[in-house]
Amino acid sequence: MRDNKLLGKLGEDLAASLLYSEGYDIRCRNYRTYRGEIDIVCEKNGVIYFTEVKTRTNEIYGLPEESVDEKKQRRIRDAANCYIVSHQGTAAEKNVMFKVVEILLRETDDAFMGKAGRKR
Repeated sequence: MRDNKLLGKLGEDLAASLLYSEGYDIRCRNYRTYRGEIDIVCEKNGVIYFTEVKTRTNEIYGLPEESVDEKKQRRIRDAANCYIVSHQGTAAEKNVMFKVVEILLRETDDAFMGKAGRKR
């Protein structure tokens, strides 16, 4: 799996499923505005979570969350403010948090070969 868009979509699908299974209400996915994008907007216990999903297949360039730099954080905050205003509120009126979900997908060859399956 080398297609980055497909990898990102898979990671977002996995993250949404995980959040849902943990009791989060998924409000929307891939919220886009001229100010930025938010992968998943969800809510739990009266708190709105603006969630960035980072999916990787290895750690060559560091952990997935390390790619959420200050510029990316600013764009997520700006998009979050647009979301809140467009949904009848302001950030000051809502309990909001920002979350990063890391998805690290690894492929293991011959994981179950053991002695019986080894070539000699």
